[in-house]
Amino acid sequence: MSGETYDELYESTINLDPKVRFVAILNLQGKLVHKGHRRDIQNYLNSLDQMTSVQHALESWHLRSQYVEQIGLTKYAMAIYEKIRRYTVPIGQTHLLYITTEPEISHEVFIQDVLNLVEKHKKE
Repeated sequence: MSGETYDELYESTINLDPKVRFVAILNLQGKLVHKGHRRDIQNYLNSLDQMTSVQHALESWHLRSQYVEQIGLTKYAMAIYEKIRRYTVPIGQTHLLYITTEPEISHEVFIQDVLNLVEKHKKE
């Protein structure tokens, strides 16, 4: 994927649903390719804590990869907190899409839309 395609994936994801709060795209070494939050929301975490949370999700992703041989590839991971939901979705084998949403988002519809977006952008 090119940088332009990552920008398009970011824009598509942040605009997918009004309940999307934050989107980041990073490689598996933790380097950010793109990040941003919806303008009309209150951030619960400051910038440093937000990036620490992204790094924790990346570490968890690496731990999950230890079991690929036994249980297969992870399609996505989700954590539900009182104030947000956090989704981590692979973009191929080299990048992750990290998304936070409002907790009341319609999970099944949202995650299917995200997976479809990722597939679409992987092909471009």
